[in-house]
Amino acid sequence: MASGNIVLANTKSGFVPAAIRFMTDGQFSHSFVTMPNIYSIPMAIEAAENGVDFTRFDTGYQNNTEESYQVWQVNVSQKVKDAALVSILNDLETAYGYLEFFYFIWRKICRSFGKDIKNKNNWAVYSGYICSQLCVAYLKACGLQSVFVGYGNGSIAPADLYNIFMANPKIFKLVETVRL
Repeated sequence: MASGNIVLANTKSGFVPAAIRFMTDGQFSHSFVTMPNIYSIPMAIEAAENGVDFTRFDTGYQNNTEESYQVWQVNVSQKVKDAALVSILNDLETAYGYLEFFYFIWRKICRSFGKDIKNKNNWAVYSGYICSQLCVAYLKACGLQSVFVGYGNGSIAPADLYNIFMANPKIFKLVETVRL
């Protein structure tokens, strides 16, 4: 697997993934960035329960039947992707942003009344990192800030990443779908 891809994932069981899908009206509960292999082991960097960390892509996702996912290629040079990957290494060991979920609950309530507040900043954006926030940091480091016009800081969920990817086919290309 190439490094610098964005993966949108869905854990098929569990309360938190189901709640994320419900709150964001999406089919994905997680997102992360693929990293270069380490000793032939496919790796990724993600923000999950323990904060920002490396994870094995093979055992965590490829071989895990509880996970379905899509891999999206980012259409910038590998040199740009590599520099962006190095930049998000600074986020390793950042705590997980649990408090950011309250914004997404409020956003869901607002959407039910016909108003999407995605252009407003997440109130708890500095409490840590959520998965999509790490992906946004990576994509901004790739020079792709323009795809986030209309979104506030910390307001992007995995479902929003999917919508952004679909709206920008010259920048993002779906290269693999597994168990969806």
